[in-house]
Amino acid sequence: MILPGAPWLIAHKSMLKVNKPKLFTICGQDYVLWKNEKGEISALENICPHMGAKLSDGWICPDNTIACPFHALEFDSEGKAILPNEKISKPLAKQLKLFLQGDFIWTYANQEPKLTIPDILEKLSTQFRFIGVAGDVTIKAPFLDALEINHDVNHAKGTHRELFRIKETQVDEFQDRGYFSVSTIKHIRDKNTLNEYLQNIALLFSPNPVEIVLENYFPSFVVVYSDSPLGKLVQVFTIYPQNKNTTRIFIPLFTEKSFGIFNSILEPPTIKATEEVIRQDVTMLENLYPRFEPKIRLSHEEPLHWVRQLYHNW
Repeated sequence: MILPGAPWLIAHKSMLKVNKPKLFTICGQDYVLWKNEKGEISALENICPHMGAKLSDGWICPDNTIACPFHALEFDSEGKAILPNEKISKPLAKQLKLFLQGDFIWTYANQEPKLTIPDILEKLSTQFRFIGVAGDVTIKAPFLDALEINHDVNHAKGTHRELFRIKETQVDEFQDRGYFSVSTIKHIRDKNTLNEYLQNIALLFSPNPVEIVLENYFPSFVVVYSDSPLGKLVQVFTIYPQNKNTTRIFIPLFTEKSFGIFNSILEPPTIKATEEVIRQDVTMLENLYPRFEPKIRLSHEEPLHWVRQLYHNW
Protein backbone atom coordinates (compact mmCIF):
# COMPACT_ATOMS: atom_id res chain seq x y z
CA MET A 1 0.00 0.00 0.00
CA ILE A 2 1.14 3.54 -0.77
CA LEU A 3 1.86 5.60 2.37
CA PRO A 4 -0.25 3.53 4.81
CA GLY A 5 -1.70 5.70 7.56
CA ALA A 6 -1.75 8.90 5.50
CA PRO A 7 -4.96 10.97 5.52
CA TRP A 8 -6.56 11.23 2.08
CA LEU A 9 -9.04 13.88 1.00
CA ILE A 10 -11.30 12.00 -1.42
CA ALA A 11 -14.17 14.38 -2.19
CA HIS A 12 -16.21 17.47 -1.44
CA LYS A 13 -19.90 16.76 -0.88
CA SER A 14 -20.78 18.82 -3.96
CA MET A 15 -19.02 16.16 -6.08
CA LEU A 16 -21.68 13.59 -5.13
CA LYS A 17 -25.19 13.57 -6.58
CA VAL A 18 -27.98 12.73 -4.14
CA ASN A 19 -28.79 9.00 -4.07
CA LYS A 20 -26.38 8.31 -6.93
CA PRO A 21 -23.70 5.68 -6.15
CA LYS A 22 -20.19 6.68 -7.16
CA LEU A 23 -17.34 4.26 -7.78
CA PHE A 24 -13.96 5.37 -6.52
CA THR A 25 -10.66 3.58 -6.00
CA ILE A 26 -8.04 4.26 -3.38
CA CYS A 27 -4.88 2.31 -2.54
CA GLY A 28 -5.84 -0.51 -4.90
CA GLN A 29 -9.35 -1.08 -3.49
CA ASP A 30 -12.68 -0.21 -5.16
CA TYR A 31 -15.38 1.41 -3.03
CA VAL A 32 -18.86 2.79 -3.60
CA LEU A 33 -19.61 6.19 -2.14
CA TRP A 34 -23.06 7.76 -1.85
CA LYS A 35 -24.86 10.77 -0.37
CA ASN A 36 -28.48 10.65 0.79
CA GLU A 37 -31.03 13.48 0.85
CA LYS A 38 -29.88 14.51 4.33
CA GLY A 39 -26.32 14.94 3.07
CA GLU A 40 -25.10 11.87 5.00
CA ILE A 41 -22.18 10.07 3.37
CA SER A 42 -21.66 6.30 3.27
CA ALA A 43 -18.97 4.08 1.74
CA LEU A 44 -18.59 0.31 1.31
CA GLU A 45 -16.29 -1.97 -0.63
CA ASN A 46 -17.75 -2.06 -4.13
CA ILE A 47 -17.92 -5.85 -4.43
CA CYS A 48 -21.21 -7.48 -3.43
CA PRO A 49 -20.42 -10.32 -0.97
CA HIS A 50 -23.05 -12.52 -2.64
CA MET A 51 -21.70 -13.04 -6.17
CA GLY A 52 -19.28 -10.21 -6.79
CA ALA A 53 -21.42 -7.65 -8.63
CA LYS A 54 -20.43 -3.97 -8.54
CA LEU A 55 -22.56 -2.15 -5.97
CA SER A 56 -21.81 1.15 -7.74
CA ASP A 57 -23.99 -0.10 -10.61
CA GLY A 58 -26.90 -0.46 -8.18
CA TRP A 59 -29.24 2.12 -6.66
CA ILE A 60 -30.01 3.81 -3.35
CA CYS A 61 -33.25 2.85 -1.61
CA PRO A 62 -35.51 5.19 0.45
CA ASP A 63 -34.09 3.87 3.76
CA ASN A 64 -30.50 4.72 2.69
CA THR A 65 -29.54 1.17 1.78
CA ILE A 66 -27.71 0.36 -1.45
CA ALA A 67 -29.17 -2.33 -3.71
CA CYS A 68 -26.99 -4.71 -5.68
CA PRO A 69 -27.77 -4.60 -9.43
CA PHE A 70 -27.57 -8.41 -9.73
CA HIS A 71 -30.18 -9.72 -7.26
CA ALA A 72 -31.37 -6.46 -5.64
CA LEU A 73 -29.90 -7.45 -2.27
CA GLU A 74 -29.76 -4.42 -0.01
CA PHE A 75 -26.93 -3.36 2.31
CA ASP A 76 -27.04 -0.60 4.90
CA SER A 77 -24.28 1.95 5.51
CA GLU A 78 -22.50 -0.49 7.86
CA GLY A 79 -22.46 -3.21 5.23
CA LYS A 80 -25.19 -5.32 6.83
CA ALA A 81 -27.38 -7.26 4.41
CA ILE A 82 -31.12 -6.65 4.71
CA LEU A 83 -32.47 -10.21 4.55
CA PRO A 84 -36.14 -11.13 5.06
CA ASN A 85 -35.44 -14.10 7.35
CA GLU A 86 -32.90 -12.37 9.57
CA LYS A 87 -33.68 -9.64 12.08
CA ILE A 88 -30.04 -8.78 12.65
CA SER A 89 -27.36 -9.35 10.04
CA LYS A 90 -23.61 -9.18 10.53
CA PRO A 91 -21.71 -6.78 8.30
CA LEU A 92 -20.91 -8.63 5.08
CA ALA A 93 -19.83 -5.75 2.84
CA LYS A 94 -16.77 -4.07 4.36
CA GLN A 95 -17.28 -0.46 5.36
CA LEU A 96 -14.79 2.28 4.52
CA LYS A 97 -14.31 4.50 7.55
CA LEU A 98 -14.81 8.15 6.66
CA PHE A 99 -14.00 11.37 8.47
CA LEU A 100 -16.13 14.42 7.67
CA GLN A 101 -14.70 17.91 7.99
CA GLY A 102 -17.58 20.18 7.07
CA ASP A 103 -18.33 19.32 3.44
CA PHE A 104 -14.97 17.61 2.90
CA ILE A 105 -14.66 13.82 3.02
CA TRP A 106 -11.48 12.16 4.33
CA THR A 107 -10.33 8.59 4.86
CA TYR A 108 -7.27 6.67 6.02
CA ALA A 109 -8.24 3.81 3.68
CA ASN A 110 -8.95 1.69 6.79
CA GLN A 111 -5.35 1.97 7.96
CA GLU A 112 -4.06 3.06 11.35
CA PRO A 113 -3.63 6.87 11.22
CA LYS A 114 -0.06 8.13 11.12
CA LEU A 115 -0.77 11.84 10.54
CA THR A 116 -3.65 13.96 11.79
CA ILE A 117 -6.05 15.48 9.28
CA PRO A 118 -5.05 19.14 8.78
CA ASP A 119 -7.64 21.76 9.73
CA ILE A 120 -6.79 24.18 6.92
CA LEU A 121 -9.95 23.35 4.93
CA GLU A 122 -12.12 24.30 7.89
CA LYS A 123 -10.32 27.63 8.08
CA LEU A 124 -10.64 28.22 4.34
CA SER A 125 -14.36 27.45 4.50
CA THR A 126 -14.89 30.19 7.09
CA GLN A 127 -12.53 32.79 5.60
CA PHE A 128 -13.33 32.31 1.90
CA ARG A 129 -16.25 31.40 -0.34
CA PHE A 130 -16.30 27.95 -1.95
CA ILE A 131 -17.06 28.23 -5.69
CA GLY A 132 -16.68 24.67 -6.98
CA VAL A 133 -14.36 21.82 -7.89
CA ALA A 134 -12.18 21.54 -10.97
CA GLY A 135 -11.05 18.24 -12.41
CA ASP A 136 -11.78 14.99 -10.58
CA VAL A 137 -9.93 12.98 -13.20
CA THR A 138 -7.60 10.00 -13.22
CA ILE A 139 -3.94 10.43 -14.15
CA LYS A 140 -2.33 7.36 -15.70
CA ALA A 141 0.82 7.86 -13.66
CA PRO A 142 2.17 6.64 -10.30
CA PHE A 143 1.30 8.67 -7.23
CA LEU A 144 4.89 9.83 -6.70
CA ASP A 145 4.97 11.38 -10.18
CA ALA A 146 1.81 13.38 -9.43
CA LEU A 147 3.13 14.29 -5.99
CA GLU A 148 6.35 15.62 -7.50
CA ILE A 149 4.72 17.80 -10.15
CA ASN A 150 2.66 19.50 -7.43
CA HIS A 151 5.93 20.49 -5.76
CA ASP A 152 7.96 21.27 -8.88
CA VAL A 153 7.95 25.06 -9.04
CA ASN A 154 9.97 25.01 -12.27
CA HIS A 155 7.52 23.01 -14.38
CA ALA A 156 5.12 25.91 -15.01
CA LYS A 157 7.61 27.51 -17.41
CA GLY A 158 7.31 24.51 -19.76
CA THR A 159 4.13 22.60 -18.93
CA HIS A 160 1.91 25.69 -18.60
CA ARG A 161 3.61 27.88 -21.19
CA GLU A 162 0.65 27.49 -23.54
CA LEU A 163 -1.73 28.97 -20.99
CA PHE A 164 0.22 31.49 -18.90
CA ARG A 165 3.31 32.26 -21.04
CA ILE A 166 5.60 32.03 -18.02
CA LYS A 167 9.17 32.98 -18.95
CA GLU A 168 10.81 33.09 -15.53
CA THR A 169 10.18 31.71 -12.04
CA GLN A 170 11.60 33.28 -8.90
CA VAL A 171 11.48 31.56 -5.50
CA ASP A 172 11.58 34.06 -2.66
CA GLU A 173 11.37 31.58 0.22
CA PHE A 174 11.03 27.89 1.15
CA GLN A 175 10.27 26.82 4.71
CA ASP A 176 10.53 23.15 5.76
CA ARG A 177 8.35 22.38 8.79
CA GLY A 178 8.34 18.57 8.82
CA TYR A 179 5.26 17.25 7.01
CA PHE A 180 4.29 20.83 6.14
CA SER A 181 6.18 23.38 4.05
CA VAL A 182 5.64 26.83 2.55
CA SER A 183 6.95 28.22 -0.73
CA THR A 184 6.68 31.82 -1.95
CA ILE A 185 7.20 32.16 -5.68
CA LYS A 186 6.80 34.68 -8.48
CA HIS A 187 6.08 33.88 -12.14
CA ILE A 188 7.08 36.48 -14.76
CA ARG A 189 4.79 36.24 -17.80
CA ASP A 190 4.93 37.14 -21.47
CA LYS A 191 1.85 38.72 -23.00
CA ASN A 192 -0.94 36.45 -24.20
CA THR A 193 -2.36 36.76 -27.72
CA LEU A 194 -5.79 38.21 -28.46
CA ASN A 195 -7.02 34.74 -29.43
CA GLU A 196 -5.86 33.32 -26.08
CA TYR A 197 -7.74 36.05 -24.23
CA LEU A 198 -10.87 35.29 -26.23
CA GLN A 199 -10.60 31.58 -25.44
CA ASN A 200 -10.17 32.18 -21.70
CA ILE A 201 -11.27 35.57 -20.37
CA ALA A 202 -9.72 34.73 -16.96
CA LEU A 203 -6.37 35.61 -18.55
CA LEU A 204 -7.52 39.22 -18.82
CA PHE A 205 -7.31 39.45 -15.04
CA SER A 206 -4.18 37.37 -14.50
CA PRO A 207 -1.54 39.69 -12.99
CA ASN A 208 2.04 40.01 -14.16
CA PRO A 209 4.04 38.94 -12.28
CA VAL A 210 1.93 36.17 -10.72
CA GLU A 211 2.77 36.03 -7.02
CA ILE A 212 1.89 32.74 -5.36
CA VAL A 213 2.13 31.23 -1.89
CA LEU A 214 2.05 27.45 -1.71
CA GLU A 215 1.23 25.62 1.53
CA ASN A 216 2.22 21.98 1.16
CA TYR A 217 0.37 19.45 3.33
CA PHE A 218 2.13 16.13 2.76
CA PRO A 219 0.90 13.98 1.14
CA SER A 220 -2.67 15.07 0.51
CA PHE A 221 -2.65 18.47 -1.17
CA VAL A 222 -1.04 21.80 -1.93
CA VAL A 223 -2.98 24.98 -1.13
CA VAL A 224 -2.17 27.69 -3.69
CA TYR A 225 -2.95 31.34 -2.87
CA SER A 226 -2.91 33.88 -5.72
CA ASP A 227 -4.67 37.01 -6.95
CA SER A 228 -7.57 36.82 -9.41
CA PRO A 229 -10.53 38.87 -10.70
CA LEU A 230 -12.43 37.49 -7.70
CA GLY A 231 -9.87 38.83 -5.24
CA LYS A 232 -7.70 36.27 -3.50
CA LEU A 233 -8.05 32.88 -5.22
CA VAL A 234 -7.36 29.65 -3.31
CA GLN A 235 -6.86 26.38 -5.18
CA VAL A 236 -6.43 23.11 -3.27
CA PHE A 237 -4.48 20.74 -5.54
CA THR A 238 -5.62 17.38 -4.17
CA ILE A 239 -4.34 13.92 -5.11
CA TYR A 240 -4.72 10.39 -3.80
CA PRO A 241 -3.40 7.04 -5.06
CA GLN A 242 -5.90 4.86 -6.89
CA ASN A 243 -3.65 1.98 -7.90
CA LYS A 244 0.07 1.43 -8.38
CA ASN A 245 0.05 3.35 -11.67
CA THR A 246 -2.97 5.65 -11.44
CA THR A 247 -3.65 8.75 -9.36
CA ARG A 248 -6.80 10.83 -8.85
CA ILE A 249 -6.71 14.63 -8.88
CA PHE A 250 -9.31 17.30 -8.14
CA ILE A 251 -9.08 20.94 -7.08
CA PRO A 252 -11.57 22.67 -4.75
CA LEU A 253 -11.60 26.44 -5.32
CA PHE A 254 -12.30 29.32 -2.95
CA THR A 255 -12.47 33.07 -3.53
CA GLU A 256 -12.22 36.06 -1.24
CA LYS A 257 -15.14 38.08 -2.51
CA SER A 258 -18.63 37.78 -3.88
CA PHE A 259 -19.76 39.90 -6.82
CA GLY A 260 -23.44 39.00 -6.68
CA ILE A 261 -24.92 38.48 -10.12
CA PHE A 262 -21.43 38.74 -11.66
CA ASN A 263 -20.35 35.53 -9.93
CA SER A 264 -21.94 33.51 -12.72
CA ILE A 265 -19.80 35.44 -15.22
CA LEU A 266 -16.46 35.36 -13.39
CA GLU A 267 -16.47 31.96 -11.69
CA PRO A 268 -16.82 29.61 -14.72
CA PRO A 269 -13.73 31.01 -16.50
CA THR A 270 -11.77 30.69 -13.24
CA ILE A 271 -12.75 27.03 -12.91
CA LYS A 272 -12.07 26.50 -16.63
CA ALA A 273 -8.55 27.93 -16.31
CA THR A 274 -7.89 25.58 -13.38
CA GLU A 275 -9.14 22.62 -15.39
CA GLU A 276 -6.76 23.60 -18.19
CA VAL A 277 -3.89 23.53 -15.68
CA ILE A 278 -4.96 20.00 -14.72
CA ARG A 279 -5.19 18.94 -18.37
CA GLN A 280 -1.69 20.19 -19.07
CA ASP A 281 -0.26 18.46 -15.98
CA VAL A 282 -2.03 15.20 -16.85
CA THR A 283 -0.80 15.32 -20.45
CA MET A 284 2.79 15.83 -19.31
CA LEU A 285 2.70 13.09 -16.66
CA GLU A 286 1.13 10.54 -18.98
CA ASN A 287 3.80 11.10 -21.63
CA LEU A 288 6.93 10.71 -19.51
CA TYR A 289 9.37 7.85 -19.96
CA PRO A 290 9.88 5.61 -16.91
CA ARG A 291 11.61 7.58 -14.15
CA PHE A 292 15.35 7.48 -13.59
CA GLU A 293 17.80 9.42 -11.44
CA PRO A 294 17.95 12.98 -12.88
CA LYS A 295 21.27 13.91 -14.46
CA ILE A 296 20.59 17.65 -14.21
CA ARG A 297 19.63 19.64 -11.14
CA LEU A 298 17.79 22.94 -11.52
CA SER A 299 17.58 25.87 -9.15
CA HIS A 300 14.67 26.06 -6.70
CA GLU A 301 14.21 22.28 -6.38
CA GLU A 302 14.00 22.35 -2.57
CA PRO A 303 10.23 21.60 -2.46
CA LEU A 304 10.74 18.73 -4.91
CA HIS A 305 13.50 17.15 -2.83
CA TRP A 306 11.49 17.77 0.35
CA VAL A 307 8.51 15.78 -0.90
CA ARG A 308 10.67 13.00 -2.36
CA GLN A 309 12.45 12.52 0.94
CA LEU A 310 9.21 12.36 2.91
CA TYR A 311 7.78 9.81 0.48
CA HIS A 312 10.81 7.53 0.50
CA ASN A 313 11.30 7.78 4.28
CA TRP A 314 7.67 7.00 5.11
